[in-house]
Amino acid sequence: MKQQRLKMAFMLYTDKKMRNPANTRLTFNGVGNLDVVLYFGSSQSDEVLSPETDAQIILKPVNLIKKWQPNKYYDYGNIIEPSNPNGYIYQCITPGRTGSKEPRWWVDYISGVSGSAWFKVLGEAFRHTDIKISLTQAGLDSAVGGEGIELGDQLQGGRAIPIYMRVVNKSYSLRNDFTDACRGLATNSTITTTTNVYAD
Repeated sequence: MKQQRLKMAFMLYTDKKMRNPANTRLTFNGVGNLDVVLYFGSSQSDEVLSPETDAQIILKPVNLIKKWQPNKYYDYGNIIEPSNPNGYIYQCITPGRTGSKEPRWWVDYISGVSGSAWFKVLGEAFRHTDIKISLTQAGLDSAVGGEGIELGDQLQGGRAIPIYMRVVNKSYSLRNDFTDACRGLATNSTITTTTNVYAD
């Protein structure tokens, strides 16, 4: 019996049976908390997830916001931050290609025009420290924002691990990341293998 290296099949789901991949978007209309439970695993019971170099599989909040780039096409809804972040995020409201010079980023409604692309401010940027995760609901109260959690040194497919997540919004502004995810959860470098027999 040999092990075959595969593309990572373990992921986050919205249900225990691991049928619906998670695509949770953040939306707030003022200060508050958003508590969500997701499920991490693989629906394939013959798959095994192991860390590539670390002792443990670690799940942690990560930044998905892309920085503004010159001479780049932006589509409607793309969310970016300035190349030198100012604590705010901006959404493309008129698709187009940016110019070679970065716009001045205001914090009012219409913020930046670069080339043919127009951007508006969406509010304060989501920070990874706004996200707490835990293996239990009660653990969210003592979890540290932005910190990862250990899932073990090996995970067997076919079983879902509940991941409790709390996103804290400290901004009074209405903000969301419906069109372009700003934050996410990701594991450290891992390998997915299967114990199926295969021909050489």
